[in-house]
Amino acid sequence: MTQPLRFSRRSFLGLAGFGIASAGLLARPGLARALCSDLPAPLKGADGKWQLSFNDDFTDNAGFDQRWLRVNDSGGETKSVRLPGNVAISGGGLSLKLGRNTRDTNGKRPFTGGYVRTRDFRQCYGYFECEMQIANEPGVNNAFWLTSARETEGDTRFELDVIEAKYPNVVQVTARRWLPDREVFSKTYRPRRTRLADAYHRYGMLWSQDQFQFFFDDKKIYEVANTFAHTPAQLLFSNAVASFAGKDDGDVNGAATSIRNIRVFQNTEWQNVPIWRCS
Repeated sequence: MTQPLRFSRRSFLGLAGFGIASAGLLARPGLARALCSDLPAPLKGADGKWQLSFNDDFTDNAGFDQRWLRVNDSGGETKSVRLPGNVAISGGGLSLKLGRNTRDTNGKRPFTGGYVRTRDFRQCYGYFECEMQIANEPGVNNAFWLTSARETEGDTRFELDVIEAKYPNVVQVTARRWLPDREVFSKTYRPRRTRLADAYHRYGMLWSQDQFQFFFDDKKIYEVANTFAHTPAQLLFSNAVASFAGKDDGDVNGAATSIRNIRVFQNTEWQNVPIWRCS
């Protein structure tokens, strides 16, 4: 078997921009130990030694802007523009607000949404999870995803959708290579008797050298071979009104995607990278 990519401590810090410290862990070791006290359920039976590498509960506004960038985005294939002003932090977590685009003049982008990405943190392989409550609106894509970092991706650009959730109960997960040629592995899961907008749900992905495993509320819903994603990736949250998310009702004012927390773990047997020690 080909050995996993390895990064020296110096090279990793150059790539990650001290992402671990900026996650607030080094400044708050007591909190970090508490958060590390028990592993996510999908990791309890996994091989190796797992350590927390990134965490945010989105309650620290100043710290948030050190860890995350609020993205101004034209919307791509969606009906929305994403605006920094639609991103809000409170005691309840991260809120990506939806609204009406008052500057839309041609009807192509009548809505607004929110979009953030990690400022410096990057990681290759590991376990990634968030607790999210989707917007209570049809036609909205609520997403937690990863993309390869431009500075290290080389010839292979990829996207890993830990979750693209859509009202009322669509859970879509995807591993996608964009360059040099396209390859897509995807699954849609619909939990029975569940409305995703009614409560927070846990969405997770275990990314290794050999495979991807996707989880909904700690239940594995999809597993597929990893044939292309072998470089560090950044973390992103976003929402948007989009045709591919279903038919919207034309009015999303007051709705929002809410994220309560995010945690990222690394297997210290996979890479020689600086990891906050939970022990």
